[in-house]
Amino acid sequence: MLNNLYRHWLSSYIGIPKSIWFLAAINLVNRCGSMVIAFITIYLTHQLHFDIREAGYVMVFFGAGALVGAYAGGRMTDRLGYYPVQFWSLILNGIMLLILMLVHQFWTMCVAIFALSLISEVFRPANSVAIARFSTPETRTRSISLYRMSVNLGWTVAPAFGGLLASLGWDWLFWVDGLTCIFAALLLRGLMSPKAAAHTASATDRKAALAETVSPYRDRTFLWFIFLTMLNAVVFMQLMWTVPVFWKEGFQWTEARIGLVAALNGFLVFLVEMPMIHRLDGKRHQLQYVRFGLVLYALAYLAFELPLGQALSAVLFIVAISFGEMFVMPFSSNYVFGRSAGARQGQYMGLYTMAYSVANILAPFFGTQIIAAWGYAALWYMLIGLAGITWIGFWILGKNNPDESHVQTPPELAADAIPQAG
Repeated sequence: MLNNLYRHWLSSYIGIPKSIWFLAAINLVNRCGSMVIAFITIYLTHQLHFDIREAGYVMVFFGAGALVGAYAGGRMTDRLGYYPVQFWSLILNGIMLLILMLVHQFWTMCVAIFALSLISEVFRPANSVAIARFSTPETRTRSISLYRMSVNLGWTVAPAFGGLLASLGWDWLFWVDGLTCIFAALLLRGLMSPKAAAHTASATDRKAALAETVSPYRDRTFLWFIFLTMLNAVVFMQLMWTVPVFWKEGFQWTEARIGLVAALNGFLVFLVEMPMIHRLDGKRHQLQYVRFGLVLYALAYLAFELPLGQALSAVLFIVAISFGEMFVMPFSSNYVFGRSAGARQGQYMGLYTMAYSVANILAPFFGTQIIAAWGYAALWYMLIGLAGITWIGFWILGKNNPDESHVQTPPELAADAIPQAG
């Protein structure tokens, strides 16, 4: 039995293009340094002594920067190409993190967080287009999962290591995070040739292609999908913004312990998602898997209200939210990859990223203000209700568009020139 499990696990990686492995390696390095974001709410409230409402306002600026960055990133990717957008986003993000550790005043922090988020989020549409261009329809979902596996392996390392660094001094987080961003940019340059990544079309051809391709902002079905994605992201993102504060204030846990427990999320996704996706892909409509993930999100927050001990409720929360993520995010991404095409693909990816950017505005503000007014229990029950509303929305979307879940990447995208090792 163990041998069969191992063979299935191994087979889930076979056939994934080499360039996807390169992108995964680059993103692993980048995500291993994502320690500032993992602890930003605790940093603001316990190191800089902002109150919970002020921390919420700062994170609204984080979300606003992400929104502008996602929009700009999609536009820039369609016009400049995915390679330079990724490279310079990583470089500038690293520099901005080093500057951020010098910022201590409220309004200056708001501006700095906005700039950091904008620069960071420009990377995502370009990166998503690169993944879509590198993968074939047969390997697309697994390519997404491999990339997400690198994200979650980095997320496993970041909070665990970040919690230990925070105990030594907060400046360590900013130094390590900033330098790993810069190193990820250098790794991109080393593994992938910028010349090979250059788009073959001329500027005139690209403008003509943009004019002929349907804009995602006129695709009503896609816009409804984006709205529902934003709602489910608000539910999920409390894992980042308010749950660590709850563990700190409600459970009186140390940063190191919070980091280790949060790292279980990345570890579970790293261990389970690839073979699970390999087993499930194509068996059901993608939106059915998304709806099941939303049920798990609701159960995750319910765990905090059950008569359980601190450790058990935290573990049940992490397990449920992690499996929910494994159902929601890969199949949502595959839905977007299948629907987007041609010269406006960057804008489709940018709009999808913007859904999470809007959630980055709403989630911390929504969470912190409810906590301040009514407490943590009210927040958990409101999140359960929001997950239920979103489930109904995806059910209606799937019922009205039964064939959308099987849309495939056009052959011309799969055949596009892709960067090779440099």
